[in-house]
Amino acid sequence: MRRLIPSPALVVATLALVLAASGAGYAAGKIGTRDLVDSAVTSAKVKDGTLQPADLGPAVARTMQVRAYTSVVVSPSFEIDTTRTKGFSTLTHPDVGVYCLTLTDPKLDASTTAPVISVDWDNSSGTNLAAYLSKSAFGCPEGTDLGVRTFSFRAGKPFRPADTVAFTLLVP
Repeated sequence: MRRLIPSPALVVATLALVLAASGAGYAAGKIGTRDLVDSAVTSAKVKDGTLQPADLGPAVARTMQVRAYTSVVVSPSFEIDTTRTKGFSTLTHPDVGVYCLTLTDPKLDASTTAPVISVDWDNSSGTNLAAYLSKSAFGCPEGTDLGVRTFSFRAGKPFRPADTVAFTLLVP
C-alpha cells in the first residue's frame, strides 16, 4: 500500500489558510469603536433588526415616535377607545361616515406631519371598507385637527359613506 505524503506546497498553503482564518478572528475581537473613522459604517453594513431606539441620537428617536394615536370604535356607539388612545381629546360625528378629531397637544400640528389611518377590521362590519383622512371632512366644527371619512363599497354600486367602519389613527 502506498502512503500519500503531502507536497511542500500543500503544507504551506494549509498553514497560510489556518493563519489567515485565525488572524481575522483575532482582528474582529480587537477592533473597537475608536478604531473606526467617521462614516465608515454605512447602512448596507448594518445587519437588519440590530439597531434599537437607544442606539439612535435623541433627535432621530423623537422623529420616529408616534406622538398621538387613537382607536375609534363604532359599536355600541361612536367613541374613542380610551384604553388605546394617547394625545386625542374629542371625537365628533356630525354626519354619516364623517369623524372629527381634536388633539390634546396644541403644539402638535397635524398638517405638518403624515398621519396614518387604517381600518380596524375586527371592530368593523361589512366588506370592502375604507377610511381616509380628509382635510375637507364635511361638517367638522372649527378647531378640529383631523377629519376622517369612512366608506363602504359594493360591486356594481356607487360607494357610500358608512358608519360601520372602525379605524386606528397614528400621528408621527
